[in-house]
Amino acid sequence: MSRTMSRTALGLAAVCLGLGYSLSATAAAADSLEGSSATYSYTCDDQAGDLAETMDIEIYVAAPAEAEVGQEIEFQVEPSDYNYYSYTDGGEITSGTLTADVTLSGDAAPSLTASATTEAQGGFGTNNEETFDETALRGTFTPTAPGEVTLAPGDITIDVEQSAGPSTTICSPDSTTDSLATVTVTGEAVPTETPAEETPDNGVTTDEPAAGASDGGMAQPLLIGGAVAGGLLVIVGIVMLGLMFYFMRRT
Repeated sequence: MSRTMSRTALGLAAVCLGLGYSLSATAAAADSLEGSSATYSYTCDDQAGDLAETMDIEIYVAAPAEAEVGQEIEFQVEPSDYNYYSYTDGGEITSGTLTADVTLSGDAAPSLTASATTEAQGGFGTNNEETFDETALRGTFTPTAPGEVTLAPGDITIDVEQSAGPSTTICSPDSTTDSLATVTVTGEAVPTETPAEETPDNGVTTDEPAAGASDGGMAQPLLIGGAVAGGLLVIVGIVMLGLMFYFMRRT
């Protein structure tokens, strides 16, 4: 089956209008989050290897300015002018999922990346354009150490389900992206658990023998050997004395 890129004028207009509204509502709806936006060059590949395109995507990233160790941090990532995905010709589109990653760095970063996901909202038009609520792209992460966590835009993935089979498009930045949000984390680091001592299947813990026990194990055979040798010498002495008295009486 051939694969087609969905970038119609109708789809572009619908996405831009929807994102224009979502971006204007972000600041008011998420007043506890602080962040900024920037535009980066992305290359989008449909994972089949026969369709790719490079485009500029503006991305907004926001997170709370402060948090505590062990506190779940909610962040927002919102791509704009994002209207590219691929699908298989002849297959009716039934659902779609948009996932946006952020790259985490800093002393308090609990992982390398974190993800936010939203499902397609509304119906799919005749040109197979998708409608996503990008304001719903929110994810979480939980720091386990104090310090700073910086968030930068990462990959953007669209999964499309069709009657002919699934299609996946992954858009990756062409260069390193900048930090668009920073969280200062305070508190004590979460203690690292010490691995428990391994116990064999029979439930008996295997320990190394003590030095004294090892020495005692070697000394015991030596004592036994000495006792046996001493006994033999006594027997030989008695036999020799008996023989001596025997010959003396004969003479």
